[in-house]
Amino acid sequence: MKYLKISNDGILDIRLVALMGGTTKSNDQYKIGQFGTGLKYTLAFLFRNNLDFRIFAGTDEIAISLDTEEIRGDVFEIICINGHRTSITTKMGEDWKAWMIIRELWSNALDEGGAIRYVTSQPEGEENKTSFFIQVDAQIQAVLDDWQKYFIHGIEPWQDTHSYAIYSGGPSLRLYKQGILIHEEEKTKSMFSYDIKNAQLNELREFKGHIPFEVTNAIFNANEKVASYFMEHITADYYEGGDLSYDWYSNQFGKIWEKVIGGAKLIHPKALEHLKQSGAEVNDGSMIVVPEAVYKALTKQFEHVSALRVADKIGEFLPDHNPEAEKKLKQGLVILEACGYPLHPEITFEFGYFGDNKVIAKVNRDTKKVYLSNTCAQASLHSMVATIIEENEHLMTGHSDCTRDFQQHFINLYTRELLAKHGIEV
Repeated sequence: MKYLKISNDGILDIRLVALMGGTTKSNDQYKIGQFGTGLKYTLAFLFRNNLDFRIFAGTDEIAISLDTEEIRGDVFEIICINGHRTSITTKMGEDWKAWMIIRELWSNALDEGGAIRYVTSQPEGEENKTSFFIQVDAQIQAVLDDWQKYFIHGIEPWQDTHSYAIYSGGPSLRLYKQGILIHEEEKTKSMFSYDIKNAQLNELREFKGHIPFEVTNAIFNANEKVASYFMEHITADYYEGGDLSYDWYSNQFGKIWEKVIGGAKLIHPKALEHLKQSGAEVNDGSMIVVPEAVYKALTKQFEHVSALRVADKIGEFLPDHNPEAEKKLKQGLVILEACGYPLHPEITFEFGYFGDNKVIAKVNRDTKKVYLSNTCAQASLHSMVATIIEENEHLMTGHSDCTRDFQQHFINLYTRELLAKHGIEV
């Protein structure tokens, strides 16, 4: 018969097996075993599944057996250790699976030190070690075959810090604690797997923290390897590209992100598509296309990496030099100067493409910049002059389009000019 052997340094104190809640690790947030129930559930699982198992404290084998007792018509199987009844029954942990009981033994071995595992047909103890032997049936073999899903020990992380380790991801989002699986979302694709070294667990050894908080913390503090891979491969169908809310708390991306982005410009797919529909000649090779959530998070902290401008805090704008449109702008400015029309002293202009192709111009009151669509090149000189006046008046008054205040402002302006032209005072 083949057995999975899991052993560790030191001799198991059998009192901790028999004592419910018996653990010496409850005050160590970096340990997996903190509840004093894992070995009890393991024994119950093994008996329920009729698996042969052996336990050795050093070279001495611990006798594990069953006794039965009927209470109110129900028969209970009670686990005995070295001939002494415990309070453990085979009904404990009835929803536990094979990988979970291996997790308990392997976690305990890691916590104690000197953890070793292998398959053997010789169940024998060793001096100064605690050894568990479990019969390898189909369900135990399935865990061994998929070991690296449940346990990532021995795999080189892409980044390893005191708080987090980041590993290559896969078909599902997986969280680990000290290399042991504590959460999986099978239908959620993830760029990385995350080891949260001080994660909070419930008694089922399941993660009970806030996933976005932990994942963003790890991502914000990524090293160059992680950040570079992220920028090259992120899409919205990854958890990191679609489900995370990057700005829900006050953390910030580390400086390495700015280095990785370098001189590239960021844009998100929706804006890119809108701009193309607007007629923009977009050079995709000069930009990094990232999901909108990622774009907003990075450009919020590093404004200069955006390929877009935001005009009047509404709508996206891709700058694009257009000599013909700029020539018409200069002609319009000369005309207005000749008319004595007062422009705001800090006003500047920039041509490009709006995500909304119906927009001709917008002014950003904070930067005092007017963003103009390249379609102005095809418009008349009269339209260019009118556009300059409209955006300048927005800047001077602070009034927005389609408001009664802005309409009234132009009515008043027209009335004053009309009366002044004819020398009438009212």
